[in-house]
Amino acid sequence: MTKINSSSKESFTAQEINFRSPIPQEGIMENTSGQGKKAIVPAEIDNWNWGAFLLNWIWGIGNNTFIALLMFVPFVNFVIPFVLGVKGSAWAWRNKEWESIDHFKAVQKKWARWTVIVYLGFIVLFAGLFFITMSSIKDSDVFKLAESQFESSRQASDLIGLPFFTGLPSGSIEISEPSGKATVSFSVEGSKGKGTVYFDAVKELGQWQINSLVLEEEISGKRIDIDQHTTSAPTEEAVAPTSPVSVEKTDTPSETVVIAAVAKVGTVQAKAGVRKPTGDVNEFWDNFSWDELSADEKKLWAVLGWNGRVWGSETESPASDGTSWDKLSKEEQAALTSLGYVKKSWNKE
Repeated sequence: MTKINSSSKESFTAQEINFRSPIPQEGIMENTSGQGKKAIVPAEIDNWNWGAFLLNWIWGIGNNTFIALLMFVPFVNFVIPFVLGVKGSAWAWRNKEWESIDHFKAVQKKWARWTVIVYLGFIVLFAGLFFITMSSIKDSDVFKLAESQFESSRQASDLIGLPFFTGLPSGSIEISEPSGKATVSFSVEGSKGKGTVYFDAVKELGQWQINSLVLEEEISGKRIDIDQHTTSAPTEEAVAPTSPVSVEKTDTPSETVVIAAVAKVGTVQAKAGVRKPTGDVNEFWDNFSWDELSADEKKLWAVLGWNGRVWGSETESPASDGTSWDKLSKEEQAALTSLGYVKKSWNKE
């Protein structure tokens, strides 16, 4: 029988006690994560948490920190993101078990990265929606009508200069066929100056009508009501003082059957009305420059998206130019009919 002396027994007992003891070795901190208030939070992780601050309640659910749901409580939700940013790391350590401090740090870094991705995604999404909305306003019939009327006014030529360029519009357009209303503004810049154009319009029986068109100069801030009936079309001969209105019939080949109303403007007269095409309707209108069109003709072409800049461009054209008759809106079809087109001649274009 083997004898064990007392010193060996004491040594064995000490080793056994040291092996089974839950007390960590000197210099190594025990992992107490997930033990609630009893958990000891390591100083190296107790710092600002971007994931908790920016993703708040989503981060809270993922980290068992359900106090983050206070984000849904009015007024409290103004403060809770900052509280989560400061206390989030400590709460996450106490409320959830983690493999180690390194594991905790790695997970919180992922939350921070996803925060950046989510917020960048939202920024791109909202920017895209804003651009699509503003572009849809700029492509609308009422915007093109307002743009055309502004361009055909003498004030636009005198104050802004032609040609001018328009920026992205802002405002709203509400349509409930066959009626609607629009309140829109857009920036303009020409060779003579800059400004902002404001207009409101109503749609009745399928037709848009501009109620008011105002230009605000950028430098002076002065607002000018745009005369929507004034046109920059070429002037004709002076009319007699006793003839406020006359009727003129031209003899040029392209206007043989055209009768145009002539309105007195100071000492000159400006052509109005809509000419009746002869021969090929496409060739007929191709013979005119934008300035040679009457105010009424410009309004009809504006419904189709044309203006002075696009009319004279060899590379730019409105969407209606490549659209078949059946796919055009009722307003566009009505405008084409007034300009002498029928389905066959338009689709032939």
